Amino acid sequence: MENYKQVIGRQGEDEAVKHLLENGYLISDRNFKTRFGEIDIIAFDKNEIVFVEVKKRTGAAYGIAQSAVDFRKQRKLAKMAFYYIKTKHFYNRNFRFDVLAITDNNLELIKNAFIIDRGYFY
Repeated sequence: MENYKQVIGRQGEDEAVKHLLENGYLISDRNFKTRFGEIDIIAFDKNEIVFVEVKKRTGAAYGIAQSAVDFRKQRKLAKMAFYYIKTKHFYNRNFRFDVLAITDNNLELIKNAFIIDRGYFY
């Protein structure tokens, strides 16, 4: 049985997938698990791999949703992205990290929310 936080998270991811599809993204994976953690959504926007972190807030009590993707979370996402790129042999593909922030009924897609130097992966 899911707890409240898991239900809110799943609903947020469902809303995010709908929004991404409406904006021309192709969804490749959801909840891609690695030993480092889980990537919410992996999609393609044209020929670019997009690693999407979804943050949903039901109010402003904990601050804005995108503020939850701090430097530590960015490094963790980068490790998981590298694992995905490595397992799929997508070494020559361009990639980016987007954050999809949902607060109440407002949805904001932040493309290139943060940059990871490709050298970080090698």
